[in-house]
Amino acid sequence: MSTPTDLDEQVTKVRDALHALRRTLLTLERTYADLDANTLDVDALGDPTTAPETLESAVDALRAAQDTLGIADADLDVAKRHTSRLQQRQ
Repeated sequence: MSTPTDLDEQVTKVRDALHALRRTLLTLERTYADLDANTLDVDALGDPTTAPETLESAVDALRAAQDTLGIADADLDVAKRHTSRLQQRQ
C-alpha cells in the first residue's frame, strides 16, 4: 500500500525530473539561439523557407515548450503544498 509520505516523495521526484528537463530545454534553446543563421541552410523537403526563419521558429517553439513546462511546474508546486500535508490517520 502506498502511504501519503510515499506518494509525496513521488511528487517530489516528478518535480525534480521536470526541473532537470527544464534546465536541459533551456540549454537547448540558448544553444539554438546562439547559432548564426547565416551559416545554416535548410533542406527542400517541406514548405519553402530560409534558415533564419526556420531557426527563429525552432527557438520560438522551444520557448513555448519552456512556458508550458513552467505551467506544469507551478501546478506541481500547488500539488506539493497539498501532498506534503497528508498523513496516515493515527
